[in-house]
Amino acid sequence: MVERISKIQQLLAESKFVEAQKEAELILSESRSSESIELLELYFESLKSQSRPLPEELVFLLVEKLLLIKPDEAKEWLLTVSQNLSLNQQRIQLIQIRIAEIKGQTEELYQLISKYQILRFSSHIPNTPEFIIELTKKYFPNDFQLQLQSLALDLMRMDMDKAESVTKALILSCFEKNSQKGTSEKLQSIYKVLSSIENLHVLEIYKNFCSLMVNKIQSKKDYKKIIELIITFEDFKMQALVLDLLVKEGLEDVAVDYAREIRKNKLYSYIYFDKYLPDLKKYFFQRQIKQDEKKSSLLSESDLKLDKTPVVTSYDELLIDVSEEDVLLAHLLKHQEFNTTELLDVAVSFIQSEFYLAALKASELAFKSTDIVELKLRACYMKIVCLLKTGDYRAALDSSLDALNFSVTQNDILSFLYSQAEAHLRLREYVLAKGVLKKILSIDSNYRLAKERLERLNAI
Repeated sequence: MVERISKIQQLLAESKFVEAQKEAELILSESRSSESIELLELYFESLKSQSRPLPEELVFLLVEKLLLIKPDEAKEWLLTVSQNLSLNQQRIQLIQIRIAEIKGQTEELYQLISKYQILRFSSHIPNTPEFIIELTKKYFPNDFQLQLQSLALDLMRMDMDKAESVTKALILSCFEKNSQKGTSEKLQSIYKVLSSIENLHVLEIYKNFCSLMVNKIQSKKDYKKIIELIITFEDFKMQALVLDLLVKEGLEDVAVDYAREIRKNKLYSYIYFDKYLPDLKKYFFQRQIKQDEKKSSLLSESDLKLDKTPVVTSYDELLIDVSEEDVLLAHLLKHQEFNTTELLDVAVSFIQSEFYLAALKASELAFKSTDIVELKLRACYMKIVCLLKTGDYRAALDSSLDALNFSVTQNDILSFLYSQAEAHLRLREYVLAKGVLKKILSIDSNYRLAKERLERLNAI
């Protein structure tokens, strides 16, 4: 082989291009293994010297051989291939994508993947090569435009399960960010892609959601669409966005009722609202008076380390009924003028008298009446006591998490973590409770109440 290669080189040196071409073609016809980089390059040189076209399949073969060792040369050889054919364009783009990844050219890689997906869509070839999917996940996992293109391809091949997953992710990405800038434009683009085909089935609901968020309620028919959203969505995060829609449309009564249903979702997370939809947090501080089976005490008010602790050693049972007197006292508080300290004292008195609804109202008013962190924290302690006493454990958990955001001292942090653990216990979320108790002990290994509670849980 070496001698035959040398012969071709000699023929080229003597400008015997036809003879060099024939010798190269003879070698290539004898064995597939002869298709070395050197032979192919010599063969192409003989053809170029005669202004003859290069065999495209052999060019692609040479490019594949050069790809990992000489990506720049591979890119140069690609320029010799005609791009008039759509299939050629796609094949070239795939190789360019691989070259961009090999060379670490992320920006160019992004542009090439985007062009490739657009070309696949316009060519009505919706299947995406697996390595393109992997590259997108690796380098651009949360890019909106690439995911939107992927959705269009999913819809073209009628992969409705994948399309629903991508649609949901795209919608959530519009809200799960620090700035809401551009959200309407993105939702509008999702709507347009979903409108590109008929018979969307369940995706029709997502399309309606995008339309309502962008265009608001335009007619009575839109109220039916909202009802369908409420009925259909079981995913907690999508429910949260529907609640946001209800509030923006001024449907306050519906929003309050829907928030109550959302709280029942097993995946409900107050942290999600705190992080992405803070304006909706107020709907999850509402006290729920409900009947429940009696439970034994796991936390005493004294555990919360109030400066003025109610003289109650333990919770005996959940509050089942609220007296008329308690309701009246709660209403009267709105018409009284108390400063923050007085409200806190009133809250302690109400707790001692077992007027928990009134105490809850007093602590909430105290919290709103001051910007002093120490007083706000005392109000939070009071509020959590009342919520645990009345059995609204989910709201107690939310309040504990919220208070941790502005807790300063270690004692405050430990106390609110402990109330968080207690709320998890009351909700029978024992694994979560253990996690919080362990976190307390990692901060203060001598925290007696956390030790005892954890020992009791481990013994179960």
